[in-house]
Amino acid sequence: MPGTEPTAEQNYQPQPEDEGVDDATAAGDVIAASALPQDALAAKLEALLFVHSRPVTTRRLAELVGLTSVIPVNQALELLQNRYNEVGSAFTLQELAKGFQLTTRPDHDELLNQLVREREAQKLSPATLEALAIIAYKQPIGRGELENIRGAGSDHLVRNLLDRGLVKVAKRDTSKPGSPALYGTTAEFLRAFGLRSISELPSEGDLAAPADDGSDEDEAEIEQAEISAPDSDE
Repeated sequence: MPGTEPTAEQNYQPQPEDEGVDDATAAGDVIAASALPQDALAAKLEALLFVHSRPVTTRRLAELVGLTSVIPVNQALELLQNRYNEVGSAFTLQELAKGFQLTTRPDHDELLNQLVREREAQKLSPATLEALAIIAYKQPIGRGELENIRGAGSDHLVRNLLDRGLVKVAKRDTSKPGSPALYGTTAEFLRAFGLRSISELPSEGDLAAPADDGSDEDEAEIEQAEISAPDSDE
């Protein structure tokens, strides 16, 4: 009848992604999905995409929510994307690798990269931080001098710092056989530690040890006394 809204079944059109699902089953899925509010389906999909670190195909999403057709899934994803666009959300849906992934908008990349860099810097082990500090203050510095200062091998520490982009080969020492590498910090190092230049590194005076209040000597005397004391069990 004129003016009558088409039903979900009348609206259904088989799509290429429904290959392997007969028309009756797919159409039935659309009708069954219509009993579930689209908002609820969209919320379920949003939750799934939020916790997944890689793109998820519409077929997989349909399976996870108990559907055999991707049609309701596509409709719900479109609803989500429209919502994100309308409210100026930080999130967006990207179609990647034949699937969908919930990502942040490119406008926020610089802000998020700052957070990632800070977290990466915090993950450095004490030994790696020690090596990085020596390179930062003594650059350009060779591996041999670095190890002399640390008093320990540093090959794996330097490789770690190179991999993270915090140090680089600044130059080569051509005065020595083999022209060994001399290391220095990078722009990534400055960004990770919130510095505009190397000149903003704390001075040696700022890093000076706190005044000795005698507590260290007291502790040393206690330790020495414990070492010297005869074993009471003997």
